[in-house]
Amino acid sequence: MLKKTFKQLEQSGWRDKAAAYDDIFALITRQAISPLLDGFGDLTGKHLLDVACGTGHLAAEATQRGAHAEGTDFADTMLAKASANYPDIAFYEGDAENLFYENALFDAIACNFGLLHFENADAAISEMYRVLRSGGQFAFTAWCSPDQGCDFMRLVWSAVQAHGNPDVDLPPAPPMFRFADSAECKNAVQAAGFSNPEVSRLELAWTANHADEIIELIYKSVVRAPMVLEAQTLEARERIHEAIISGAEEFRSGSKIEMAFPAMMTIATKPG
Repeated sequence: MLKKTFKQLEQSGWRDKAAAYDDIFALITRQAISPLLDGFGDLTGKHLLDVACGTGHLAAEATQRGAHAEGTDFADTMLAKASANYPDIAFYEGDAENLFYENALFDAIACNFGLLHFENADAAISEMYRVLRSGGQFAFTAWCSPDQGCDFMRLVWSAVQAHGNPDVDLPPAPPMFRFADSAECKNAVQAAGFSNPEVSRLELAWTANHADEIIELIYKSVVRAPMVLEAQTLEARERIHEAIISGAEEFRSGSKIEMAFPAMMTIATKPG
């Protein structure tokens, strides 16, 4: 039996996570929406595309700001949630690496934490360049790495390294923290033809009452980390869980556990 590709695992993973996403991980990713849209300036009357739109929150805020917004995603269950959340906005199933839109259709394109889930991020960036009008802007976000202060990433990957096997047999995947590097962000968009890239850091955070909520976050609302954990032996996985739960207490402040989830945001322009 052929193993699934990274792209197939991502798609099936996000299909499975749609039900719980809004109640867990969207509480973090939604924090990036306002600063990302702020980078576009006045959106009144502009045609905006939300790529990897998930459950639709970015397209909805863009609409509130006066844009004609729509979204696309490769997970049909995410799109069903988006349509239920925002029935007046159009959401379409599609592949970011091969967008079905005509050339030069949009004034702005946003991709909030989507690039690391694409098998070929460079193809997706080129596609977004293609469907942008001259003078249009493209903006995306991506997670910072453990050594850049991302508490969640540091806690999970250190637990895997200490108690499991970080090199489990999974399909080849793009580097998870490629776009945590500002120079790489600029290089990637410039290679597609964009100009004047600007990269900034966003200080996002996750708050919980109990340490075991981080295990729920991992298995119910993200995809890459469970791929690694589910490939461990049962004994190793139990040790990793214990290390994550005990390590989360390091971030307790009073009655709450507060973990930093910083991200990099890049915005660039299609020359006109």
